Amino acid sequence: MLVKKGAELTDGEVDEVNAAKAREFKVPPMSEKQKIKTIFFLLEEEEKILALGELIPIEPIKFNAETFFVLGIGGIVANEKRRGYGREIMTAIKAYLKVHDKTGVGSCGLRNKEFYEKCGLGVDISSLKRFVYRKKGRKIINTTDDGIIYQDGPDCFMKKVLSSPDQEVLLERPFNW
Repeated sequence: MLVKKGAELTDGEVDEVNAAKAREFKVPPMSEKQKIKTIFFLLEEEEKILALGELIPIEPIKFNAETFFVLGIGGIVANEKRRGYGREIMTAIKAYLKVHDKTGVGSCGLRNKEFYEKCGLGVDISSLKRFVYRKKGRKIINTTDDGIIYQDGPDCFMKKVLSSPDQEVLLERPFNW
């Protein structure tokens, strides 16, 4: 398992990551700014990426008069399904979060809920619409996914979110990681 900051990726790795994410998520290639900020988890064999995942620093999140700095869990792709590669990526991401005392948060569709639960992440299907981003006074919420995946760190961010179900979670950017 390789854990690399974006600036450390080879051109070939960048191309493979972009191709996998375009295929799985229909997203454009990552910008240089996105790449630099991201921590990549690459499961490679003979210089071919079998699976990948990302942790993306999320700008301050405001909740109940507190500010939290979390890492966004995203871009989880196994290029070959049902081989255990996605689980290996998630195991590495969870270990990274634990070692660095960080909370990780992402989103998922209901079809992937069981996978993340088996990987040991918390899954909540009631809070996604509470994660809001405001742009020009308009509230923007993630409408493409169904739930939140998470691993709480010492800040107990998700424990606090789940214990106050009427409060919005204010993001500095859209929930699209």
